[in-house]
Amino acid sequence: MNEFELKFQVPAEHAAAVEQALKRGEVSRQHLRARYFDTPAGDLETAGIALRLRREGRGWVQTVKGPGRGGFDRLEHNAAIGTGGAEPQPDLARHDGHPLRAMLDDALGRSAARLQPVFETDIHRLTREIAVAGSTIELALDRGEIRANAAAYPVMELELELKEGSASAVFELARSWRQAHGLWLDPVTKADLGRRLAHRIEQPPAVIADQVRESGRQLQAAVLESGLRQVLWNARELVAGQGGDEHVHQLRVGLRRLRSALRELDVAGLAEDQLAQIDSALRALFSVLGEHRDQSTLLPAILRELADAGHPVQAWAPALPDLATAIREPGVQDAFLGLAELAQALREGEGERPKTLRAQARERLRRLHRKTLKSGQDFDELPVEERHRVRKRLKRLRYLAELVRSLFAGSAVDAYVQSLKELQDALGRYQDATAGRALFERRAASDPAAWFGAGWLAAREAALAAECARACRRTARKAKPFWD
Repeated sequence: MNEFELKFQVPAEHAAAVEQALKRGEVSRQHLRARYFDTPAGDLETAGIALRLRREGRGWVQTVKGPGRGGFDRLEHNAAIGTGGAEPQPDLARHDGHPLRAMLDDALGRSAARLQPVFETDIHRLTREIAVAGSTIELALDRGEIRANAAAYPVMELELELKEGSASAVFELARSWRQAHGLWLDPVTKADLGRRLAHRIEQPPAVIADQVRESGRQLQAAVLESGLRQVLWNARELVAGQGGDEHVHQLRVGLRRLRSALRELDVAGLAEDQLAQIDSALRALFSVLGEHRDQSTLLPAILRELADAGHPVQAWAPALPDLATAIREPGVQDAFLGLAELAQALREGEGERPKTLRAQARERLRRLHRKTLKSGQDFDELPVEERHRVRKRLKRLRYLAELVRSLFAGSAVDAYVQSLKELQDALGRYQDATAGRALFERRAASDPAAWFGAGWLAAREAALAAECARACRRTARKAKPFWD
């Protein structure tokens, strides 16, 4: 069977209210203790598969979960083992006849006999079923711990699982509970967290953009799912206090990719006002992330450059914006849910014909290519606002090329994207000088000595603007359109 589920973290200050809200209907309680298994080489983890044995009441259930159709959809198979006796051991034969058995065999090969416990969970679960729009949804409030290597990770989360009906009902219910209790969407599973403990990973690596391989009618769904994965995973680590500068960077990249997709791919399924609300929320979050990046990464780099050039400036450390609060902001969380719902609807629908998608992409790529490289060749003569538009168009051009790569010859797309790199780097250096100058000008209001840094960066801006124009002329000569 396929499992469709949304998981939310429950802030500690809202836990009691969530429990009371659940108890307004008929609830059941369970104490669930589970062990998760893998080989010493982590073959199941590599394949995206989780295998567990869980004590449920007096009996045991062996469960395997694996990749589903995309997004929040997963394949799942449960095999009841029975009651009494010693704790059972994993037996892949319990999943015979299910597609996951073949996935297990592919992942493990001859290593099935080497399965061993990796981590365990100890969860107290409170569940209730709710009917919404003809669908049945199970809400499960989980409290407890994930344990490995004498360490523990606390669990306080609310899961909404579709038991029968439409995924749209899950999103409808999720929005109301999120709004009432300040919940935030978390894509990281208990299995993911347990593996981190087992591997003693304190700060997980940032999630980078993955290549969209879907070339059929489901391309738009795959594009949104790819962008959401990059956004939600990096956002999650920042809210949980386990992220760093690279998570900020990759979250910004993911937001750009999502906004580019919504703007350039004519994604159907959202009314104009909904699309405007989502874009506004993503843009606001992007702005906060940019402020954080400028103050935590760019400013120290500029101060070092000034010192190396023999012009030391009194360092200062401005207060950084609260990223966790910005990510948990209701409008941002609703935007994430709206995009996840749209991706799921596209996944379940027929989708656009590849020929139609190619035609749309070709027209947008041609327009962005022409406008960017035409105006960019006079970059140093453009007004500041037009320079900003050139930079944004180039980013959309690059992201759109990457997102629709599967519709064209991949090697030609890769060569084209690589040909944009010189111009993109030049524009990035220009933008850093512009953002840095703004930081020093604000500082100068309380420290006049900062005017030196502002002037130094203003002079750099002029030189870098001229370099951007030259880089654009070179790019116009070497960038070979792949869509014609």
